[in-house]
Amino acid sequence: MSQSSADNSIPLLTEVIAPPAAPENQAPQALQWEDTQPQQPHHQPDYQQHFQPEPIQAFQPQYQPTYDAAPLPVSVSTPLPPQPFAPEPSAEQLRQLRQDIQENVMQTLLGQIDNVLHQHLQDHLAVILDNMADILKTRVRASLEQALAETVTQALAEEMAKFENAKY
Repeated sequence: MSQSSADNSIPLLTEVIAPPAAPENQAPQALQWEDTQPQQPHHQPDYQQHFQPEPIQAFQPQYQPTYDAAPLPVSVSTPLPPQPFAPEPSAEQLRQLRQDIQENVMQTLLGQIDNVLHQHLQDHLAVILDNMADILKTRVRASLEQALAETVTQALAEEMAKFENAKY
């Protein structure tokens, strides 16, 4: 087997590779990082150094009808000035207000009660009508069965009477 010159640089499993020589001024067990810098005094970071409060600007909403369209400014109405406090209502006004609220609540509840009552009656009537239909169906079937049995019995008796009269 011939070996090329490139194979000479590949170590074999039995070959011992020597570790790199340690620098002479360093203790053999100390670790040294090449990218370390000399120790600088440790200082506390100043978190406020980059904080610059932005000036408060008036918000101007913009309307953008489609994704590709340029935004359009929207007019904003000025806020209403604060209204002065309303005078204290009189006892008669409070009584009238209570009565109006009570009537409105009663009208609303009565409208809801009508709907609930209508649905409740409809549900119960449906059950009652189903029961009545079942009872009526059972009675009609029984009376039809009885009438059919009587008709068949009578027809059979007539045919037997004809047969006996024809025999003599």
